[in-house]
Parts: sequence; C-alpha cells; structure tokens
Amino acid sequence: MLTTEALRLAVRDRRLVDALTLQIAPGQVWCVLGPNGAGKSTLLRTLAGLRDPDGGRVRLDGRDVGTWKPLELARRRGFLPQSVVDAFSLTVLEAVTAARHPRLPFWAWGDEDLATVRAALSRFELDELAERDITTLSGGERQRVNIAALFAQEVDVMLLDEPLSSLDLHHQMKTLHELVLASRAGRSVVFTVHDINLAMQHATHAVLLDGHGRALSGTKDTVVTSANLSAAFHHPIHGITIDGELFFRAARLTDTRP
Repeated sequence: MLTTEALRLAVRDRRLVDALTLQIAPGQVWCVLGPNGAGKSTLLRTLAGLRDPDGGRVRLDGRDVGTWKPLELARRRGFLPQSVVDAFSLTVLEAVTAARHPRLPFWAWGDEDLATVRAALSRFELDELAERDITTLSGGERQRVNIAALFAQEVDVMLLDEPLSSLDLHHQMKTLHELVLASRAGRSVVFTVHDINLAMQHATHAVLLDGHGRALSGTKDTVVTSANLSAAFHHPIHGITIDGELFFRAARLTDTRP
C-alpha cells in the first residue's frame, strides 16, 4: 500500500498541492491528470521517494518512503522518468538486464537468469531489437525499452511519468494493456498522461491537479467529470457517451455551443 497524508507540494514559492491524501492499493491503476506545470511529475517523484514532501507524508507499507534503504526501495517500487539520458552505448538486452540489479547479489552480477528480461522484451515487441545499440533507436523504440526495463524490475508499485510519450497508437494501447494486466496480477500502477480518454479507458482511479493547490482524487468516475476537467484545464471540456462509454472533447475556440 502506497499512501499519502495531507501531502503538500511546492516549487520555490509556488504551491502545487495543498493537501492530498491517497491510498493506492494493489490492483489499482491511477492516472494523474492536469495542465502543464501543475505538478504531475513532482507528485510522481515524491511518491517514488526521489524528493521530500513540502508537507505531509508519503508511506510505503506504513513506513515513510524516505526511511527505506535505496536497495530495499528499488525492490519494491519502480520509477520511469519522462526522459532517460544514455551516457554510453548498451544493447537493448543489456539495458533491460541492468534493471534487474536490485534483485541480484553482488557476486551474481553477470550470471543472472535472463528469462525475466526476455519476457519483458517479448511483451513490448522488442525481441528483434535485442542486440541493437540503444543509441541507434528511434524515440518510440527507446521508450519501449524503458518500459520493458521497468517490467523486468518486478516491483510491487509501478510509477510512470508520461509512459506514452513518443509511442505510436498501437504501442500506447499495448503499454496501457500491459499496465492493466500488471494491476490484475496484484501490482499498484500510477502514471501521468495527457490523453484524458486513454486514461478513462484504462484507469480505475484518478488524481486531477490544477496547478494552484487543488487536487481531486478518487475513483475515475467521480474525479474525471466535465466540470472538474474544465476547471482544472481552464477550458470548456464536454463529455459525450458513445456506445455506453464516456468520452471527453475540448471545445473549439470558435465553438459557441454550451
């Protein structure tokens, strides 16, 4: 269980979140929505224990996340940042294998079982790229390697900051499908995303930030509404039901309909 208690986030003198209380349980998929600069990445980094809260607490299984030893934490939660800088050349296989290091004793490095790594490569359709240098990949291919590495880490809590960036539609849907399957296997998933409709199709819960301290959280149907979205994004957003499923569309600037 990953929880927050009256979490407050700020950047310099700008408040992002005033007081956010969450209970992220195994089997749940949380999407984090909000305009640019609202604090989505800051929230994920704080949940991951990579920055201290500006107020309140973040706990993993009842312990403040900041008190976990790095190796222990790496075995329990995984974090995918928005961008990964390649400092040197690796093959795709080596890059994904490196994600396994928290689970290996020091003396076993290099003798690891590659079954988990191969399964992650296959899951994201990377088998044919296994021996490619990561510096030669397209942006979308590199992002799939990043996601495969997170899956190879085999953690209980998966935190992903904009995992769909650079991916084409097929691989966006594939990634979201695999995250849902991971949740059904007992993992907790939290991801930031800009596409409201993709979030609604795959998430069970949502956090909606407006960048001025307000944060709504709960089941997706209670949080992601036309009124809440319009207020957070400062733009009219309408809901429409198609074949029994709710979709959202932003009003055109020339749209005079209510």
